[in-house]
Amino acid sequence: MNSETPRAAVGALLLAQFAVIIPLIPTLPLWMAAVWAVVAAWYWKIVYAAWSFPGALAKFALVALSMFGIYLQYGQWLGLEPMVATLVLAVVLKLLEMKSRRDHYLILLLCYAVVACRFLFEQQIPAVLLAIFQLLLLLIAQQAMYRQQMAWRRSLRLASLLLLQGIPLMLFLFMAFPRIGPLWSMPLPGGKAQTGMSDELEFGDIADLSQSGELAFRVSFEGEPPASEQLYWRGLVLEEFDGRRWSRMPLPRWERPSAPVLGPADLLNYTVILEPGVHKWLYTLPVARINRSDIDYGGDYQWLASPALTGRLQYSVESRLEQRRDELSRQRLAANLRTPGVANARARALADRWRMEYTSAADRVAAALTFFRQGQFVYTLQPPVLGEDNVDAFLFESRQGFCEHYAGSFVFLMRAAGVPARLVVGYQGGEYNRDGRYLLVHQSDAHAWAEVWLDGEGWRRVDPTQAVAPDRVRLGAEQLLRGQQGYLGQSPLSLRHFEWARDLRLYMDELNYAWAKWVLNYDDQTQEGVLRRLLGEISVQRVLLALLLFGGLPLAVIAGITLWPRKRAESKELRYYRAAERALFRRTGLRAGPGDTPGKLLRKVWQQAPEWAPWFGEVCDSFEVCCYRPGGSADQALRRLKQLRRPYRANDRGSERNV
Repeated sequence: MNSETPRAAVGALLLAQFAVIIPLIPTLPLWMAAVWAVVAAWYWKIVYAAWSFPGALAKFALVALSMFGIYLQYGQWLGLEPMVATLVLAVVLKLLEMKSRRDHYLILLLCYAVVACRFLFEQQIPAVLLAIFQLLLLLIAQQAMYRQQMAWRRSLRLASLLLLQGIPLMLFLFMAFPRIGPLWSMPLPGGKAQTGMSDELEFGDIADLSQSGELAFRVSFEGEPPASEQLYWRGLVLEEFDGRRWSRMPLPRWERPSAPVLGPADLLNYTVILEPGVHKWLYTLPVARINRSDIDYGGDYQWLASPALTGRLQYSVESRLEQRRDELSRQRLAANLRTPGVANARARALADRWRMEYTSAADRVAAALTFFRQGQFVYTLQPPVLGEDNVDAFLFESRQGFCEHYAGSFVFLMRAAGVPARLVVGYQGGEYNRDGRYLLVHQSDAHAWAEVWLDGEGWRRVDPTQAVAPDRVRLGAEQLLRGQQGYLGQSPLSLRHFEWARDLRLYMDELNYAWAKWVLNYDDQTQEGVLRRLLGEISVQRVLLALLLFGGLPLAVIAGITLWPRKRAESKELRYYRAAERALFRRTGLRAGPGDTPGKLLRKVWQQAPEWAPWFGEVCDSFEVCCYRPGGSADQALRRLKQLRRPYRANDRGSERNV
């Protein structure tokens, strides 16, 4: 144990380490918590049981094994998560060579860095509150280095004051410091930053996704939002089909059309904030336009990010809720007629019959929708597993499925009937927060629908799910699926399970939305608008003046209040004695002169006002016991001194009479 650091600081340091490391365990390997426990116990024994520090060979072996474990966990050392794990490992293992105050300081500084690292993975309000708690513990541990005994209440008060003093400067730096891309936009390995919707689809995929209660994105409209039946949040178009799985068929860049041009009339303007993730495509209401240099129009009303954008993403959209006629090449139309292989013979036969009975594509579409509407199909989250001929098994045997079953089998039937068709995935509907005036779209709102090509009209949206379960589109997924087994099964603690908690849940989300909009998404454009409103004009001189006013002036005021000489607080016994002195003066006119002790004042009382001497003598005796005889007798004397603030004087017979 080093002689510079008091033993009281050891417990505070280990407590602060625990508070800093444990919240990262969901991100880090679980075995790192065990490593910290072993190392902390070892150092505790070094301090209190005179154990020796480990030798160089033991430390080398411990570091090597830990680094090897990190590599086995992540398969690399240069990713974000393994680098954070390495930092935490340094904080832990540094205990085994902490021999000076400098080492103690180094561990505390590393702990501050670990607190900041957690914001790489979580930036919501609870994470900020947890960080404040962690900072308080670190500041208390820092004070403990200079205390022989811990004074938790006093240390907490001083740590809180230090944090409050930094708030004005922190707020100004947040508003005025040049914005850079957030570090937490780096892609996270292990799928932690992946979005819910995939660019491939197989029967059952969206049903699994609908068991999640996680939020996908929020939308703020200028004015009232459209009706639920119009809220088809388009993500990707899937045109390739291998018999079981649908996937994208990217357009060659030379065939990709330019972004749609929207007229000024009847435009719907809104802002979308996607939850943190890796975003390769964006969600809009077609036909849409996004004016951002890092987002490209990918054709087919798709908006793609190349390269992928990571973290929380905000973008503004202009939409007209109608689909325009596209001019497609014969090759593209032919690709949307392909049904590979010879599987699903019964579905092909049904489509051939429609081809023979109906000459127009619109009539074949209507026939397919009638088949779904009258076929006693069941819309369910838990459809049975289908065999090799999955379309046949669904259409003619189980007749139980989710949106991807209906959309995928419908597209197959249309292609087999000679009508170009394709699959579209995204989200449908959402939950409107009327107080906050924005829409919440959850992963459970994931949806798939179809589009068919009609000569003279172009692509028309057709949702076969609406033919089977019209309430899915009219009321939303939550109202229809709430009673089904498995709904939100992956989020058992979600408040969405309880209708009575809806208002509370929406209020909490409103706070999170404001946090995301004004803090997490405070980019350079928002910053420029705020500074222009505050300063009128953005210039170096005005920014420096604002720094002095908003940063330097509050800090100077706080420093003046903190450093201003204050009267030292009196102890209880001194306060009670002063009260007795004032009572004596009111009744006798006697008071202590400069430098007079209580005993000298008592002698004056005996000489000039002897009837008050017994009372004041007891005051002096109790005060002396409180000051010079610690222990149980001092406690009794303090209680008696408190009673003696009400003076008494002796009568002619020597008894006492309260006055």
